[in-house]
Amino acid sequence: MNEIKIAQAPVFTSPNPMTFICTKKPNGKNNMATLAFWTYASTNPGKVVFSLNKGAYTLELLAKNKEVVIAVPGVSLTGALIACGTSSGRATDKVEKFGIAMQKLAGTEIEIPEATRLAIVASVCETVDADDHVLHICNVKNVFADESVEAVFGWKGYGEFAAAQKK
Repeated sequence: MNEIKIAQAPVFTSPNPMTFICTKKPNGKNNMATLAFWTYASTNPGKVVFSLNKGAYTLELLAKNKEVVIAVPGVSLTGALIACGTSSGRATDKVEKFGIAMQKLAGTEIEIPEATRLAIVASVCETVDADDHVLHICNVKNVFADESVEAVFGWKGYGEFAAAQKK
């Protein structure tokens, strides 16, 4: 085995599920950011964990409103996933700018992209400082799925985005 840097590790665990983290802005509009660092933490009760870079606008939004939707996008949203991951929602309405069709979910005001395979509605219950990121532990409120949508994954350490295929 060869010693590598932690930043290189995702190359060895590909494919990695890619997601949008959806929140509400103070003006009532939706905010979407690309999220790679997330996982399930518990199924009974349901908990998920995700980590955001300390410079993320979404951190400010979550500090005020603890509700969030983690949305696993379909392959048709690959371009939007890249675009949302390379721009800030602080001064940009990403939904409008990138032409993302949205849908409502029961039990939340936060909308998600129409082409979504899985949506997890959650509320932040705890945060942990993780040096350059902030870890969020969340209670799952609702989960929605559409198995007709094929999910997009990060490959080669998030260097490429594509569907996963069985070998």
